[in-house]
Amino acid sequence: MITTQKSNLHLFLFILFFCVFAFFTVQLVGLIEVSGAPKDEWAYVRGLVDDDDIWVRELGHLPVMRYDAALLFFAVEQRKEGFDDYLNILVSQGIFANDNIWEELLREELYRLMERIEAPSANSLRETYFLDAKNEDFPVDFYARLGIIDVPFDRHYRPNDAVTRYETVVVAARAAQPVLRQNNAPVIVQPKQRYTFEMMQKDLHRLASAYPNLLTLQIIGESVEGRPIYAMRLGKGETSIILEGSIHASEWLTTPLLMRMLEEYARHAQYGQAFGEYDVTALLEEVAFWYIPMVNPDGVTLVLEGSGAVEHGAFVRQVAEQKGINDFSGWKANIRGVDLNRQFPTGWHRMVNIEKVASPSHYKGTAPLTEPEAKALFDFTLAVNPAMVLSYHQRGEIIFWYYRQEGEQLARDRRIVREMAKLTGYNWEFYLTNGGKYRDWVITELGVPALIMEVGQTTGDLNEWDRIWGQNRYGGLKAAELTLKELKVE
Repeated sequence: MITTQKSNLHLFLFILFFCVFAFFTVQLVGLIEVSGAPKDEWAYVRGLVDDDDIWVRELGHLPVMRYDAALLFFAVEQRKEGFDDYLNILVSQGIFANDNIWEELLREELYRLMERIEAPSANSLRETYFLDAKNEDFPVDFYARLGIIDVPFDRHYRPNDAVTRYETVVVAARAAQPVLRQNNAPVIVQPKQRYTFEMMQKDLHRLASAYPNLLTLQIIGESVEGRPIYAMRLGKGETSIILEGSIHASEWLTTPLLMRMLEEYARHAQYGQAFGEYDVTALLEEVAFWYIPMVNPDGVTLVLEGSGAVEHGAFVRQVAEQKGINDFSGWKANIRGVDLNRQFPTGWHRMVNIEKVASPSHYKGTAPLTEPEAKALFDFTLAVNPAMVLSYHQRGEIIFWYYRQEGEQLARDRRIVREMAKLTGYNWEFYLTNGGKYRDWVITELGVPALIMEVGQTTGDLNEWDRIWGQNRYGGLKAAELTLKELKVE
């Protein structure tokens, strides 16, 4: 009997403890919901002006009056004075274009209200988000970087447009609650310059940060001097396409071409916008692009920055002297004087027109894949198993596509190159079968289309940039479209 009473007492105490624990847990959760991070901008605003039925998501498309916006910001700022006094302060400070508080709120007026909550920092990092904004008038780039205001797809700032209730809610809530702020992508790649390895490396990391849901950056190997060789993935499809550039150092302009292409495709996908006639978002559901914008970082550094910027400076100066070369602008090889596009196994042993010792170009090395850059590209390609490869070179405005294909493979690749030639305006009726090239190995060993895209009419001439970009900006998307079409036929 005593044992039973003790058991009942223990049970009662356990139930009592559980109820008390549950009560305080509920209270704590409620406290967290009230004082912690709101779920979204609408939830935050509704928590401040719960009795005002204009701030509901269903009415977000409607314009907002200055008076209603002032009421909202009055609540967000948690002002101590009365609303009429607050409104007089706004008018006296010139927040509104005129004294009529029953007119529609303009975008610049909304931003001036927001500025009262989050003042701009004079020492803030300046990046470009809007193409035509005068930041001395209003620092829109600063607020875009903070993620308080959204950057429209066309990157144009329209201060005199009337704003919707949705935009007003978003700006007010993000100004007050940093946890709600969004990620905006600045204009990152500036291609019309001597685009160095360091610039590319910085831009790749910035792109990965700007488009975290679209881009994945990885290192696939290192150069002779230890510079990383990067690959960036765009898209999540099962069909992979590799686009590589600057395997030849003097052809460094192919790097900013690929980087600009990468940024444009990512931006169009993020906003769900077509690029030309191509539905980028839909293509990225089926295709994954792998961009390797600089296969030969040591060589590019030599070409753009001189022998003092590389560890093998004395060696390359000796090679140049032996060849009677006064500068490194035409250096194609890696930093050991090996031509990386003559390092691949297919046809390597029967190559002609080669150098027998280290040279600015055309030296194939002592064996295939002796150079770490070529080996990194070789291994990565096997791991990815691409359905197509685009290898960007300079110069001549030619597409080299043939390496001893036969039968249906030949017919397929001819169909593809004809379409790529239509897109770019390049000549495709030249044949290059010397062997040892990355393209040759891909065609022979993987059995997939591989095109050498020889862009521009000269090497390294930035005056040709606009022409090159205009001819090649849709290249990756066209390749994806053609690849998917051929796969469906198979």
